[in-house]
Amino acid sequence: AHSTFQLCKSMLMENKSFDASSADESYAKFYLIILQYETSINNKKLSSEIRALRPVASRLDSTKFDFRVASAEDNARLTGYSHNAVTPFGMLEDVPIILSKEITRNKDMTQFIWMGGGHIHCKVGLAVSDFIRAKNPLVLDITDNRP
Repeated sequence: AHSTFQLCKSMLMENKSFDASSADESYAKFYLIILQYETSINNKKLSSEIRALRPVASRLDSTKFDFRVASAEDNARLTGYSHNAVTPFGMLEDVPIILSKEITRNKDMTQFIWMGGGHIHCKVGLAVSDFIRAKNPLVLDITDNRP
């Protein structure tokens, strides 16, 4: 990678307050988050951005959101990959993908990002624009820069 900006990780997050009766394409129990190594997930932003996917009249209450890193068992069951090897390609289950908006802030959308490739010693590199075209992720403002 040419800079740390390009280094990304994939994290499976679970909504511990998930209510199956409210489930639809904008509200899921699990999300695969793609973020840069130099940032961290902001759970308040994550909840707020997902809530905002619905119109105000049908927006879910904030109490229906409590995101935590998914267990190793759920991670393996849904993605098929082990810790430090998770990739959004070839997952066992269809899990909504969220791409941190920070990754798209580079004006050159052909900018490469590097992420896990399914094995701890394998990485995948691709242009941000190609990733968006291939995986159609939700692009949301969900991260903060690390101090």
